[in-house]
Amino acid sequence: MRVETGTTALVDETRRLLTEASAQYADGAVRGTLRSAADRMDEPLRVAIAGRVKAGKSTLLNALVGEPLAPTDARECTRVVTWYRNGISYGATIHLLDGGTASATIRRADGSMEVDLGPVLVEDIERLVIAWPAAPLRQVTLVDTPGIASIRQEISARTTRFLLPGEEDEPLMPADAVIYLLRHVHAADSSFLEAFADQSMARATPANAIGVLSRADEVGGGGLDAMVRARRVADRYRTDPELRRLCQTVVPVAGLTAQAAVTLKQHEFAHFRALASGERVEARQFGVDVVE
Repeated sequence: MRVETGTTALVDETRRLLTEASAQYADGAVRGTLRSAADRMDEPLRVAIAGRVKAGKSTLLNALVGEPLAPTDARECTRVVTWYRNGISYGATIHLLDGGTASATIRRADGSMEVDLGPVLVEDIERLVIAWPAAPLRQVTLVDTPGIASIRQEISARTTRFLLPGEEDEPLMPADAVIYLLRHVHAADSSFLEAFADQSMARATPANAIGVLSRADEVGGGGLDAMVRARRVADRYRTDPELRRLCQTVVPVAGLTAQAAVTLKQHEFAHFRALASGERVEARQFGVDVVE
């Protein structure tokens, strides 16, 4: 877990205590758990992005990476837990439920990435790991999860198994923190966050969960004051005692705007610049809402 200089001493001390503690246990399982925790201190932070279907998880992930990697439509890959980590070269590895692995093929098409799973069935996949050379991924490993409250229960179950594992399945929480996307607070959101908060202190706690009011630019019908309204809604959620005890804070985010900002190409910028310098009547011809 790579951190800023100010906290290096604390991380070093924690690593030392974990290493010393592991040497005190004869039980191989306990010793292995402590050593794994110590090793995690030197790895990038693992942040999972969760939320209901169509909440904008993949769009937010693309904005954080700065490239359109995660599929935002209903492809097969959106049905599996997908890890995006930094790599020397591009590659995709399928981890199967039976413990085996298989290779997947990565293709770039129309500015986005496509992953071909080949003959492997989605039902047999435990997780998909994408290696991608990207500066943001040197510090953070991002995990895109299937939508909560999906029509198909087995799809939602994949996210639940990943973020809320049983003691016998995974002694350490796979994710260090969770960004939970909300469009409106729904019963499924509260139920999931409630279960997430009930995990033991060895796993993630509400301090590790951040609520995101996603697609904030669509609040109130997507008018010019959408973000202003979204901030008010987020403020209300943030002070709600029930939601506040389940996550650290709630912030409004316009995922598509964020993705566009970091992936904007020069010729696209030139178009915007020309549009901004044109007459208002010309802008309206392109369907652009102009403030008078």
